[in-house]
Amino acid sequence: MLRTIFASLLIAALAAFAAGQDSQPAHAASQPAAAPSAANQTPPANQMPSGTVIVAELSKSVNAKKVKPGDKIEARTSMDLLSQGKIVIPRNTKIIGHVTEAKAHSKESHGSMIGIAFDRIAMKDGRELQMQASIQAIARPLQSAALIEGSPMSDNSGMPSSAPSPSSGGMGGVGSRSPSSSYPGPPSPASTDDTAPAGGPAPLGPTSKGVVGMKGLELQSTELASVISSEKNNVQLDSGTQLILRTQ
Repeated sequence: MLRTIFASLLIAALAAFAAGQDSQPAHAASQPAAAPSAANQTPPANQMPSGTVIVAELSKSVNAKKVKPGDKIEARTSMDLLSQGKIVIPRNTKIIGHVTEAKAHSKESHGSMIGIAFDRIAMKDGRELQMQASIQAIARPLQSAALIEGSPMSDNSGMPSSAPSPSSGGMGGVGSRSPSSSYPGPPSPASTDDTAPAGGPAPLGPTSKGVVGMKGLELQSTELASVISSEKNNVQLDSGTQLILRTQ
């Protein structure tokens, strides 16, 4: 009799233990999954949106005979970048990049090339915007041609005056606003007039592509870098060389 009672109690205890084990996975499965981090959903505030077109020009000349991989390259925005009608990157903001590769023209090797990658924008308030930008188009400086007295790009003394801002006209006092720290959408350059100044090349626009008005040069761009090359001459880009950059 005692054996029967003891066996019954043992079976009941084992059954209760098994039921408790089975209920744990079901309880765990009923717990809601952790919500994804907001940081994974929102792009960083210091990151330039992909597809942003930047109208710029070189701050200093770049010569394949004088540069080497790793050397700093500087450009500057030549017109305001707008987002939802507001200036987020003002004109004359510094763009920083570096030389990825370089090959000078010589008697033994006639080809020449310079690889360039632009990777950040230095804002005037001290912030830096990270980006990965390739060169979409390249052209001679707007003031590279000889200027004559009375032309739109010279004053009465015959000396060159500052080139007109492509974004002038209709901007009013907007340029005095502080740049925004976030981008609701990819910034776009203010509209520009593609008419060529008398005696000089036409300014590049957001839709310009390739090498414009620079004979003997070729442009090949990837996500990592842009390569300007020449089969016969040494590659040299003058200060003020026009650039259209597109972020990746």
